[in-house]
Amino acid sequence: MIKLQDKDLKIDAPIEVDFICNSMRLMFLELDWLSHGYNIANALYRNGTKLKFQRVQGNSKFVYPETYAGPEGQDYGYHRLTPDNDYSGMVFFVIGNEEYRFNDINIDSLVGYDVSAIFSVNLELIDKERLQKGLFTQELIRDVRRLLRKYDGSFKFQYRLQRVSRDIRQVYREFILDEKEQYNRAPMQCFRFDFRVAIWEDCLTDEELS
Repeated sequence: MIKLQDKDLKIDAPIEVDFICNSMRLMFLELDWLSHGYNIANALYRNGTKLKFQRVQGNSKFVYPETYAGPEGQDYGYHRLTPDNDYSGMVFFVIGNEEYRFNDINIDSLVGYDVSAIFSVNLELIDKERLQKGLFTQELIRDVRRLLRKYDGSFKFQYRLQRVSRDIRQVYREFILDEKEQYNRAPMQCFRFDFRVAIWEDCLTDEELS
């Protein structure tokens, strides 16, 4: 396992959607089965953006989620975020476009986003004995829901859970994965939480306005 996989890149003074995702990442890391929490992944291949982690095999093109991991020599490093057998649990985020609700030109506006948290887990590393009795993926989904209820109203932003998906085609719908990798067969499992979030636009200080 390369060191980059375990690199926890912290955003300096995150604002708006970066703040939302980082806050949720730290919240999810309270789950005892979640070993790796990452920030926002690139999901722009539909616009022709060239990503580092893509592969062409025959007539098939695969595009994998990746997240910025900081400087890497003379280049900028990215970390591939497909399910990893070495991780008991991993989460990363995918975000949609910003939407605004302007109240008044002189008043801060409410900024809205579609934000998704994508989880992948290795049930054998979480509880090998429990796995012998059957898949317990839904118990992990319940753990996430309970954590969301616990912190509801505790943040400087609002979130509303819209749906939970377990079908791998929905979980990784912004990407193109190789189905032969069997990312959603025991002991590996994946699921996705889709949210609608809103936060007040980050306002400028008096010094920045002058």
